[in-house]
Amino acid sequence: MCSIAGAESGVRQMLQTMKHRAPDDEGVVNIGKYEIGMGRLAVIDLRSGGLCPFQDDEITLAFNGEIYNYIELREELRDSYEFKTDSDTEVLAAAYRKWGIGCLDKLNGMFAFAIFDGEQIVLARDIAGEKPLYYDTNPFRFASEAKALNWRCKSLPPASYLVYKNGAVRIQRWWEPPVNAKLNLDRAEEMLERLLEDSIKLRTRSDVPYGLYLSGGVDSTLISTFHKFDHTFTYTSDDSQKEEFLWVLPKIVWHLDYPVKSFSAFGLWKLAEQAHKAGVKVVLSGEGADELFGGYVRYLPNAFNYHARRDYPSYTGLFPYHGDEGLAEFYGNLRELLRMGDRMAGAWGIENRCPFLDKRIIEFAHALPLDYKIEFLDTKIILNNILYKRKPDYKPIEKAGLFVPVNKWIGSKGGMYEKHDWLEFQNNHA
Repeated sequence: MCSIAGAESGVRQMLQTMKHRAPDDEGVVNIGKYEIGMGRLAVIDLRSGGLCPFQDDEITLAFNGEIYNYIELREELRDSYEFKTDSDTEVLAAAYRKWGIGCLDKLNGMFAFAIFDGEQIVLARDIAGEKPLYYDTNPFRFASEAKALNWRCKSLPPASYLVYKNGAVRIQRWWEPPVNAKLNLDRAEEMLERLLEDSIKLRTRSDVPYGLYLSGGVDSTLISTFHKFDHTFTYTSDDSQKEEFLWVLPKIVWHLDYPVKSFSAFGLWKLAEQAHKAGVKVVLSGEGADELFGGYVRYLPNAFNYHARRDYPSYTGLFPYHGDEGLAEFYGNLRELLRMGDRMAGAWGIENRCPFLDKRIIEFAHALPLDYKIEFLDTKIILNNILYKRKPDYKPIEKAGLFVPVNKWIGSKGGMYEKHDWLEFQNNHA
């Protein structure tokens, strides 16, 4: 979890606005009349200096995120580049030096970065958009959080890069879902199990303590079967949290940058607080599994139509099918969930890693037929099958999400918000 920023001036103040997500180091460099800055949460390579931002000859790199396959990439690049640090930051810079924007295809990670290569500034984001990046064009500037740009900005879309050169901005996608990808469906479970094992292995590479958000549901429980975590964190709502919720809500709203549709952010705030108090700087979570593998009950009606059209082809007109809704939400609803996860972790100086959002698993899910995700009332079939194989004694629980009973805390009648509770609290704590 780091912060990056760039502008003609004022970059150090922008970094200070985002200090919560990057408490360990900070630096600003000038490239001509332009400033590029970076704040750092030190997770990989705690000893090397000069990473904030990283400079090597004409390359200046400000980087937020993790390149999980950095060790493998470093070996591939070793013959053409002499490494001076053990950081994934330097590996990213070396990869760009060798392959240019094509380096994005080599990366397995979550990232938002800015590179000045002597001629242009390139901004890029990971496939799912785990790491945020905002920009403005008049004048050109960028930052990890919208508040650092006073909310006068746009979000760079996930799986996209931006080139700023000679006063002009060009945006292009660097990744698209594989078209007509084929899987050996007889070995689909085995393949996904191997991918998950390796994804979790990569995401537990850390030079600082790490842990797991463990809800007891399928996704986090499955992660726990691949690795023994010394630290696990679970959120349980409690009526004693009412006053705390009212007190911290303005902070949560500020950290989120923009409104969200759910109060789950408070649960994520409490989870990150637990991790922070335990001295943990990296947490793994199950985000993305529901969208990729059909985890929400709301997908059932459309999935029923899919199966009905398959089994009764003469009556397809009776069963309108709108495509895999989970994959549609991968490009929609998931962005809000990832923003909540990133901002609530960042508020406590924590980095959140999502094994299900590994590039290889995303591409696997896009190629997997809906039959392997939802069948009648059963959701996430393939994940459940792998979990029961690895943990036969697992007792399923009804999926409820990260529930926070705000209506109960603030007062609700017929679904209407009772404002007097909130006003009374504000008056009593003014």
